[in-house]
Amino acid sequence: MSDEEIIKKLYIELSEASVNKDIDKLNSILADDYILVHMTGMNQSKNDYIESVLSGELKYYESKHESIDVIINNDKAKVIGKTKTLASPFGSSKSWWNLKQEIELEKINDKWIIKKSIASTY
Repeated sequence: MSDEEIIKKLYIELSEASVNKDIDKLNSILADDYILVHMTGMNQSKNDYIESVLSGELKYYESKHESIDVIINNDKAKVIGKTKTLASPFGSSKSWWNLKQEIELEKINDKWIIKKSIASTY
């Protein structure tokens, strides 16, 4: 599998693991110093993000990926993904969001890992 295919797979796995509350998968694909920047500007650490998914504070139901663009520069990469996401974050009503994520990855010991996600809408 090429680096581009692996990175696209990680983007999809992040969505699936969040929907399925797959904590083992989230722990394996997110760097220990992972940061999620929400569209509100709030920053969440890896542990805070996982706790929010587990508690239902961030509730994801379904994702439909529209585009996943990958840019690789040696051992760093960036994904710009556009995904229709059915969610009810932070107690909001369940609705579809046009979620754009800019994800930064790094290849460490021959393994790609997600370092940062910046969420916005499109």
